[in-house]
Amino acid sequence: MTTSTQLSGGPQPQDPVPYRERVGELRQVLLEQGSLGLLLIDVSALAQIEHQYGSSSFERVMMDARDLVLELHGHEVRTEDILCLNDRGGDAFLIFFSPKRRDGPLKIADLRAASERVEGHLNRKLARLASPYLGSLRRVTVGFALAFYNPLVMPERLVSRLVEEAWSCVRVQRAQRELQSRCDLQEVLLADQLSTVFQPVMDLRNRTVLGYEALSRGPAGSVYQMPLRLFEMAERADLVFELDRKCRRRALLSANTIPSSAKLFVNVYPSAMYDPEFQGAALVRLVEDQGLSPDRLVLEITEKSAIENYEVFAEALGELTRLGFSIAVDDVGAGYSGLEKIAHLHPRYLKFDRELIRDIDSSYIRREMTRALKSFADSIDSDIIAEGVERQGELDTLIELGVRYGQGFLLGRPAATFMPPSLPAAARVAG
Repeated sequence: MTTSTQLSGGPQPQDPVPYRERVGELRQVLLEQGSLGLLLIDVSALAQIEHQYGSSSFERVMMDARDLVLELHGHEVRTEDILCLNDRGGDAFLIFFSPKRRDGPLKIADLRAASERVEGHLNRKLARLASPYLGSLRRVTVGFALAFYNPLVMPERLVSRLVEEAWSCVRVQRAQRELQSRCDLQEVLLADQLSTVFQPVMDLRNRTVLGYEALSRGPAGSVYQMPLRLFEMAERADLVFELDRKCRRRALLSANTIPSSAKLFVNVYPSAMYDPEFQGAALVRLVEDQGLSPDRLVLEITEKSAIENYEVFAEALGELTRLGFSIAVDDVGAGYSGLEKIAHLHPRYLKFDRELIRDIDSSYIRREMTRALKSFADSIDSDIIAEGVERQGELDTLIELGVRYGQGFLLGRPAATFMPPSLPAAARVAG
């Protein structure tokens, strides 16, 4: 991010400059007030955008973040407070509290309250800005610190020490937040607060249900309700194995409600291959105890996992298919495309990624990619399941391309109870 003009108190601020350029003003605050308070807004979590989408996308988001910080003046902080950049590549904004205070000396409680207020405000705003890139926001953290005037120490050193203490506060807050998230997720697992909903997989030719994909949900109304957030937090807390195991078991326990003619699609993480409960005769017993049979269970693995953990999957899945279970490779077309390795896994189904299906009716490239992947699927005797079908135009195009199965909101939404889904009337005519 680039900066230009120097920020001054009073008028609406322009671009902030590195704090070392404002040491003279900060020294004056120390002299007049006897102390100097600081809020440090850590935006380094947004650097992931640069790693994944390049510097231009990162620049745009950082400029938007700067504008949001500038908007704090006169709202969340005083217009006289001094806004600066951190020296280390613009990974933080610094707000030094000005001496113009009518309610007495600055207190630690004031700093803590201001940091919570600013953090909440920025995370609400930045969530919308970063969502196209990060999916879920890596939280901005606001730390705080206070320095006293000391005539024996150079002002530059006092301010530098103040900034380092604010960074320490940021690190402590992050650690506390991660610990709290881990404890919250552990409580969810201990109390078995997971639930399963089922989304139909439809046969596009005869308008019947092939099966249902089991989708896990956390406690309703909590941050863990949606699966993406649930598993993201589990990865951060190193609880993916435990969560995945609970989700699989919950899916199997809930499966006695699905029609006896339908297959059950269950997502599988690589770590499941090492789970004794998920191997050989133990898995057969677990499935049969729920009134299922191996031929009704379809184990879904992502294309990325299938390629990165190929040796693990190839051996384990070979044994599972011999026992009668079917294999589906998920997210095909999402960008990994190790088709030779996928072919050697002998999957019964290839689930095409929703990004490939989106607007396929208006995209020549996506239609041709789907046509080529269908030819590959036919060559290895696999059936295609198109995910994320949400519009009639997409459905019509898939039927024209000869895609046999589909899944998406247009065909049926996830639900805990089973209503007989059916294709839209236009699809029935097209079929």
